[in-house]
Amino acid sequence: MTVTKRLTLAVALAVAVAVAGASALTYVLVRNELRGEVDEALRERVQTVRLRVVGNIVTGERILVGAPDPLGEAQGVTQVATAAGDAITLPEATVELPVTEKTRQAARREIGAYFSDETVRGRHVRVYTAPARRLGYALQHARPLDEVDAVLARIRTLLLLITAGGIGLAVLLGLGVARAVLAPVRRLTVAAEEVTETRD
Repeated sequence: MTVTKRLTLAVALAVAVAVAGASALTYVLVRNELRGEVDEALRERVQTVRLRVVGNIVTGERILVGAPDPLGEAQGVTQVATAAGDAITLPEATVELPVTEKTRQAARREIGAYFSDETVRGRHVRVYTAPARRLGYALQHARPLDEVDAVLARIRTLLLLITAGGIGLAVLLGLGVARAVLAPVRRLTVAAEEVTETRD
């Protein structure tokens, strides 16, 4: 490999790494910002949801009161999970959120509130699980991430195009830099060859 090619490759690689790193950092920051807004909304929703006993909990009667929140809407869906792994939903609810071992631990207050990503009926949702006031129960609230995922997909595509363009520009820049840096060397080489031939 010639010196020109090596220098071109080195400059192009340095610029490409910088562009790719900046794109990756931008994506992570935007992703964290968008998901942070969703997490905050879920946390606020759980804090304001109304809970009261409407029957004997031991017999499995409903304990949630309020209008149902369809999964497809921005407010999301709420349910109560028991330490035994049962899900108690609103009578009108059409979906049931996953109740995992971690959910049961939250109901037993072995761990605190936490966020998780789940798939409900083929849709990507963000779930916030927090111990309820009554021991043995955890309150879950989920919200679909359709809009967030769509925005992130567009940002990924845009950043990939920017990265590809940056790499192409880096190659051209590297070639220009290599030619400029090696120009004196070329002139010296030509002069040396001329001296060798003419001894002048």
